[in-house]
Amino acid sequence: MSGGDTQGAVLISFLLLVVAALFACLLLGPQREEAENFYIGRRKNKPVRNGLALAGDYISSATVVGTAGSVALMGFDGLFVAGSTVAALAVMALLAGPLRARGRYTLADVFADRAPGTAVRVAAAVVTLLVCLLYFVVQLSAVALVTAQLLGLEAVGAQRAIAVMIGVLIACATAVGGMRGATALQAAKTVIVLVALLLVVGALLVRFEWNPLALLEAAQAHNGSGSAYFRPGLLQASNPSASWTFDFVGLQLSIVLGAAVMPHVVMRLHATPDPEAARRSVRAALVVVAVVVACTVVIGLGTAASVGGAKLAAVSPGGTGALMLVTGTLAGGPGSASGAALFVLVSTAVFATSLAVIAGLTLTASAAVGHDLYRQAMRRAEGADRGAEISAARWGAAAVSAAGISLTYAALDWNIQMFSWVALAVAASSLLPALVYTLFWGRFTGRGLLWTLVGGSGCVVVLQTFTPMVSGLPSSFLPQADFAWLPFQSVALLSVPCGFLLGWLGSVTDRRGLSGGTRPGPAAGRASVR
Repeated sequence: MSGGDTQGAVLISFLLLVVAALFACLLLGPQREEAENFYIGRRKNKPVRNGLALAGDYISSATVVGTAGSVALMGFDGLFVAGSTVAALAVMALLAGPLRARGRYTLADVFADRAPGTAVRVAAAVVTLLVCLLYFVVQLSAVALVTAQLLGLEAVGAQRAIAVMIGVLIACATAVGGMRGATALQAAKTVIVLVALLLVVGALLVRFEWNPLALLEAAQAHNGSGSAYFRPGLLQASNPSASWTFDFVGLQLSIVLGAAVMPHVVMRLHATPDPEAARRSVRAALVVVAVVVACTVVIGLGTAASVGGAKLAAVSPGGTGALMLVTGTLAGGPGSASGAALFVLVSTAVFATSLAVIAGLTLTASAAVGHDLYRQAMRRAEGADRGAEISAARWGAAAVSAAGISLTYAALDWNIQMFSWVALAVAASSLLPALVYTLFWGRFTGRGLLWTLVGGSGCVVVLQTFTPMVSGLPSSFLPQADFAWLPFQSVALLSVPCGFLLGWLGSVTDRRGLSGGTRPGPAAGRASVR
């Protein structure tokens, strides 16, 4: 097949995937306007199916293409990124049972079990919307860039048009399909990604006669760094700043702690029948994610061995093109029928990855608007119309999608990495401390909860404003300005302890705290989230 034929096949596969996603959401969408049906699919997800969907929520485009690129370029150091990705689900496994035992639909419901009231719910909803919006921009930008590149469209205008079309389609699908539609999309995405990556790994191992040692030797010989490839230090050599260690540890910390409590991932746990099913879902997702990450590690090594570090760095300095580059060299290349089929399948997997994550983010944001802000904060009366809540949730999905699409439209000229780092840091610095204290500390109070949510998020935003990610460098958000008095790229090592400290300080100084240092009973918790 020629290059044009391959691009045509990629386009057709993308269109078929979008049509299938819309059809599935229409077919599986809630038949009645019920909150439990729309938000969590009546809690009917079995552990394996929910585990596949949870893995689909969790596996982002950064996991699929970023990890392979990190290993290909950085060798041993890239393995830390891969390890952090899996470790985040290990953290979630510790929280899954208690999280499912409390709350109803959203993170705010979990917090309301500790501190019923409007202020906490609004704060939790705002933090949820902030994290979802930032991550929405990251995922939509990624899928727009990848789609444009695979179709041979280099102009920024084409990328923006793709972002708008995909964003609108996913918003419509989520508003119609609810949790059941999102589950189908995410589970299907996980299967597609697994099949595609396993085929690429198989083709790579065939090239090296199923000899892992031959693959490792070739990676060391062709990566451009020699024996240093399998020793720590390549990542620091590529970024020789004085703050490198702080940034690297901070980023890994934000990945492990932040990704574990991303709102769209936590909401998925409420779709299971009981806490044990939630724990089993996380275990199933952990196995799937571990397999995906292992595949990306092998693909990264295969890229270093087959493509070479110098060529990869020249074509894709950040390494994000590693997966597609090495795929183009396998099974006869795109010029053969088998090579073209593999290339189209991998392209579809990368495309589906971002679509599924965007769907989960949109659904979570719509729940924050409809359930937390509209029903619980604005229409707290028991007689509030459930149908009106779902309508508000759907309008919320539209509003968040519109905001995300608008930001993405502008952000294609910006440093997208900043949005990802801030989203993970906010989750790690506010949501994680709030959840840990809520679930495991009996003397945690409403004041401590508010201080954690507002203070932890505010700490990230304020500190990140004064880093080189925002100003002072050509790659900064504001390259012409320079007010970066903090030399760090990631602020997680400062903001995460701050979030925990604020929660403790707010609770121990709260004289109006819960009598005897106990939390509300189960009945009070359930009443607060009805």
